[in-house]
Amino acid sequence: MTALTLHSFSKAIEIPAGLHNQPLDAWQTSARLTTLLDRFGIRVLGDLHGRKVVDFAWEKNCGPKTLYELDLLARRARFRNGKESCNAHRRDRVHISHNFIATGCEKAPAKMQKDAASFAIPESICHLSFSELPITTRLTNVVRSISAWRLGDLNGSSAFELLQCKACGWRTISEIQQLIERAVSGEFDIGQVEETNAAAELLSLLERGLAKLPLRDREFVFARVGAEIGSGRSPGAGLLFLSYADIGRRYGLTRARVHKVFANSLDILTKIWGPRIPRLLEVIKWRCLSTICPLTPALLQRWVDSPAASSPRAMTGDNFSNSFRLSIEAHVRLIAALDKSIPCWLETSQKPRRIHDSFGQFDLALAHVVRGAGEPITIAEAYRRLSRPTKPNCPQLTIENFLRMLRSVERTVIEFKDPHSPMIQLNALNAGVFLGEASNQNGKSSTARKVHS
Repeated sequence: MTALTLHSFSKAIEIPAGLHNQPLDAWQTSARLTTLLDRFGIRVLGDLHGRKVVDFAWEKNCGPKTLYELDLLARRARFRNGKESCNAHRRDRVHISHNFIATGCEKAPAKMQKDAASFAIPESICHLSFSELPITTRLTNVVRSISAWRLGDLNGSSAFELLQCKACGWRTISEIQQLIERAVSGEFDIGQVEETNAAAELLSLLERGLAKLPLRDREFVFARVGAEIGSGRSPGAGLLFLSYADIGRRYGLTRARVHKVFANSLDILTKIWGPRIPRLLEVIKWRCLSTICPLTPALLQRWVDSPAASSPRAMTGDNFSNSFRLSIEAHVRLIAALDKSIPCWLETSQKPRRIHDSFGQFDLALAHVVRGAGEPITIAEAYRRLSRPTKPNCPQLTIENFLRMLRSVERTVIEFKDPHSPMIQLNALNAGVFLGEASNQNGKSSTARKVHS
């Protein structure tokens, strides 16, 4: 299906053989187009055959209207050739050409001009929102000025009307055309997102999206997430990810400038495949929260290597390690940067700094739960026991807060032998401290009373 009735400027102009000797004076072209064609020595229609409209784009005094008039001229030639083939008994084709414009058939070229410059949006892609699509700032301002929020709002709109908008030129029209063609080809189709191969498809889209970024922006992202530069990385090697200040010193930029470039690169990477990457990130987050398990490199590798994730659209197993440039650890860092609400644990041995006193109370409460169980318990079981309300108006402990505070615990240790089901057990180094706090002169400590309350 053709996404646009508007002819692509990059296609070669086709002039019917019967009109090759047709003089341009008989086609009533504008003075500007006549001057442009005369500059190239084009006197008859046959001189346009095989050329491209885009070849004239950079010429002096050649704007979008001139380009569309030239494209329309080629369309009128093909249309008139079809009409003349039905009237073969008329001998003078030049005379017919003049009569064609002067008679009632003059409405046909006018209608063709309107159709040739109008956008036709298939119904299957009308729902796509411009806020989710990879569009430039200029196109964003253009669609905002005409109150178009979805791709379907452009259906039937005239390209000549858009050209009247501020800062809207033929490049913006071409961008709209390419956007529609990408949408029709299925690049923004979210119906293909499946939970079984979501991880592998997400990593594949991120790799392909990174390849489309400018070189400097791509290197900034690689430096931040710890990706290798070159092909000499050994499998499983952990690379140092740099801070904004370190990257700025390498490139002679300020920390704020590097941070802005990195943020813009993440925004482009999020929208480069339309709503597909945000939807895949939602699937990854839902899998982590539903299983009450943080996203670690080992867990992401398990999802990618899962037999259920094998599909023509996703790479798994050895193909993953050999085809993707980023390591699995770098992918986890990139996912954490794209969506901060996903509970990503990049380094399970690293303890983040405590930022609130509630972490200490949570640490002690979790230690009591593990000690009461008498054996190591899973993270999911610990959450179920801690999330039981002790008072009628007690706020519910969310899974996001639970996994966020879980990284700061000191009285317990989390073992990731099974990435799908991490286990929690008492920390042997702090067991004595914990037991010392568990009793006092009255047989019950003040901290234990806090936990009970």
